[in-house]
Amino acid sequence: MDAEVLRQMLTERRAAISPESLGLIRLDPRGRKSPGLTQAHVDHLLLRAPGTYGKLERGVLDSPTPEYLRDVAHLLGLTEQEWVVLYSYARGEQPPYPLTMNPEVTVPGHWMRIMHAFSGIAYLCDPQWNVLAYNEAFAAIFPGRRPPCNTMHWMLFNKDARDRVLTDWETRWAAVVAPQLRVALARNPDNRTLRTLSQQCLADPRTRKYFRSVAPGHAHPDGAERPLHHSELGPGSLTISVSEPVGTQGTLLYQLLFRPVGVEWPDALPEIRPRAVDDPARFFAAFSTTAREQPVHDDQTPWQAVVKKPGPKATSSPLAFASGGSS
Repeated sequence: MDAEVLRQMLTERRAAISPESLGLIRLDPRGRKSPGLTQAHVDHLLLRAPGTYGKLERGVLDSPTPEYLRDVAHLLGLTEQEWVVLYSYARGEQPPYPLTMNPEVTVPGHWMRIMHAFSGIAYLCDPQWNVLAYNEAFAAIFPGRRPPCNTMHWMLFNKDARDRVLTDWETRWAAVVAPQLRVALARNPDNRTLRTLSQQCLADPRTRKYFRSVAPGHAHPDGAERPLHHSELGPGSLTISVSEPVGTQGTLLYQLLFRPVGVEWPDALPEIRPRAVDDPARFFAAFSTTAREQPVHDDQTPWQAVVKKPGPKATSSPLAFASGGSS
């Protein structure tokens, strides 16, 4: 638990709430002069034992429950992004659910700009695969540039998808897509859209067996490469990358790279792996006795100064190390 940052965040939000706005008064107006709710007010409003909130604010409340943190977040009027921050500081992990359980899905404007600026295929969808926004490259995949409202429904049941666009539909698409739907339903069994899609999947003999099977590999598309017949560019393959904007209720940003048949990719970039478990950038080494004896130039990071050695093969470029160059 990062006690200092947690204390500062909670104190500032608590100070912004007037006790009078919640029907509270101060018994001794000559006492505490700082604005906003007191810690005792918070305990009173949340029906907690005296001192509970004070322990949270000081970072000494042992393993606060998700439900308690959610109540605090609601009382202090935190946004979805602030809820993620509060939970991360208090418990050291991502929250198990959004702050507002049934919100109207919204996508921050800067993610929209990033999506449209991406030269490849990009779209945003909610956890039920409803398409929220997309760029022109995404629309170009589909016949007539008519993108679907729900990508899961299109991939599983649309005739163009099965017979024309999604190459090797049964083995390369349905076999991995249908299990993704089953996993999503297990996580959210009360969702009407997921239930409807699952019922349709079970009713269709071409998808039923895949819905009931275990997906090869993992039931998530990130990092997958699948064959596709682009409606304008012809046959090729897609490389899929998926990210989740913070605080957007499970909204996913899909970024896809399409490679037509006969076009070679550039050499694959190596995976980024830390050079050391606890100090991948070698910042700690920069403050060792040996490092202090070496001058650090204005255009060097402390790590570059430590690893740089004399000789014709020496380099101060981090790129040389990332690509296996000499050091």
